[in-house]
Order: sequence, then structure tokens, then C-alpha cells
Amino acid sequence: MVIAVLGSDGRSGRAFVRAALNNGHIIRAGYRNNAPSIEHENYIPIKCNGENPDEVALLIQDADAVLCLIGHVKGSHARTQTESIRNIIASMRKNNIKRLISLTGTGVRFPGDRPNSIDKVLNFSIKLIDPQRILDGIDHVEEIKYSDLDWTIVRVLKLQNTRPTSFRLTEGGPAKLITSRVEVAQACLEVLEKNEFMQKAPIISKG
Repeated sequence: MVIAVLGSDGRSGRAFVRAALNNGHIIRAGYRNNAPSIEHENYIPIKCNGENPDEVALLIQDADAVLCLIGHVKGSHARTQTESIRNIIASMRKNNIKRLISLTGTGVRFPGDRPNSIDKVLNFSIKLIDPQRILDGIDHVEEIKYSDLDWTIVRVLKLQNTRPTSFRLTEGGPAKLITSRVEVAQACLEVLEKNEFMQKAPIISKG
């Protein structure tokens, strides 16, 4: 499978690229600042700012699926997820690419969610400290939900660079408290390879 990855230079992105290459996929790795230093015949680094429609179009051409791992970092635009996903959806339609996976936080709620008390407290704190981050995640999901794509939105509570442990994807949670970036990579790859959770937003839960 040819997978176009936006945000490949982030910590989750690097983990996904390595995992996908190990599974035999071809990776068109979109990076904003510094391309991951990986030597592999199926690794194609391409400069890509998700907010630039021309760069997005170049990245996803010839892809079978698109993975968006763009998140909020220091200095990023307040609407970076929403603006990027609009460009991604538009380019996918033009190139007749249907499969889209995107990552966001559990602060983006869906009917049937079962957040535990820690989830509620952490997301309430984020809303107080950085409300735009939550709003951007919600709006980017709305863009995806009302597209005509075969989408899956993977949701996570708290990401850390820890050793991976057991996890499972559930509809509604509750979410695992600490999720390794390697687990995120594995979850996204699993959803792509098994073609699961179509038009759904699974949560990474404790295994």
C-alpha cells in the first residue's frame, strides 16, 4: 500500500513511518521542517505544509490512503488541523483517493463515549488553558464527518514517549490514560491494513 503521511516529522509520525515500512508499505512522508532520517527504498520524504494546498496535492498523488498526524505544537497555527484537513479532503477528491485516517484527542466527543473521571478532568483543563486546540480538533472532525471519504478518526487521551504496552481500539472508550506513540502508530496501521472502523472514531483503550 502507498500511504501518504502528513506530520511524518512529528514523534508519532516517525513511529508510524518506521512501523509501516517494516510491514512492507511505501511511504510518501510529508514533513514540515526536518524529514526523518531513514534509509529505506520505500521511503519518500516530501516537503509538505498541510496548510499549503499545492504541497498537499503533490504529497498525496499516487497514494492509496492518507494519514493525517498533524497536531498542535509550539508556534503552530490555531486552526492548523482544520485548514490542513480541508486541503487534504479537496486533494483526495481530485485524485479519487478514498481512505483517510486522522488522529485527534478524546476532547472531541462522539455519541456513546464513556469518558472516565481522569479523561474529563484532563480535557476540562485543556479547554481552560488552550480552548482553540479543542475547537480546532472538533472542527477538523466535522470536516471529515461530512466528506464523502472512507474515514476513520483515531482518538487518544494523553501521548507520551513511553514503552508500548497492550491496547485495544474501542468505540466510546474509556481511553487509556497514557498512550505510547508506538501504540498510536500500531493502531493507525492496524486500522489501515484491516480496513476497520469505517466512518467511526475509535479510542485507544487499555488492553
